[in-house]
Amino acid sequence: MGEYFLKNCVSFTPGINPSRIQTTDLEFYDQNDFVNDYNFINKVNIKDKSFDGENLLKLKEGDVVISVVTRQAAIVSKGNDGKILTLNFIKVDFDNDFLDKKYFLYLFNSYSGVKRQKERMLQGTGAVLKIPVKSLNDIEIPIISMSEQVKIGEAYKKTICLNNYLDKYKSLMEKCANSILEESVRGRRR
Repeated sequence: MGEYFLKNCVSFTPGINPSRIQTTDLEFYDQNDFVNDYNFINKVNIKDKSFDGENLLKLKEGDVVISVVTRQAAIVSKGNDGKILTLNFIKVDFDNDFLDKKYFLYLFNSYSGVKRQKERMLQGTGAVLKIPVKSLNDIEIPIISMSEQVKIGEAYKKTICLNNYLDKYKSLMEKCANSILEESVRGRRR
């Protein structure tokens, strides 16, 4: 196992300001898209994305993006393929093959050592604190064998998916219990 800086493994490309784009036919990657990708929820998008503008950062399925606002990373799903990356996001380009994407997600989103580093790098005022793109390069991460990275990355993905199912189950249980209790109250009032 070794320690590497992110600049040795990946490069970062910030999104663009949507107000500088002249056409309105484009679909932009937004926070809802990010939340779905973060939770590994693939929403199918059937809108035509045939526009081919210059200097626009179009996302592809499998790209890794970081939300500047939440300071979390996600893998772009098929439903968000072709959307334009805005200023609220940073695309992560993997420069070599010794860092697995899902392992990167685990490190960036959950690994305590990286969380502490991100907190030290925050800049801004008020409720919106962001990590500058240049600071991301200096985050130090542990690199382990690729087979171990894949195992950890898959376990991380399964944990996120399981949490999503548990949240849905909890919500349904609350609705069911509230419905039964409400019917009990109504039945007693008659």
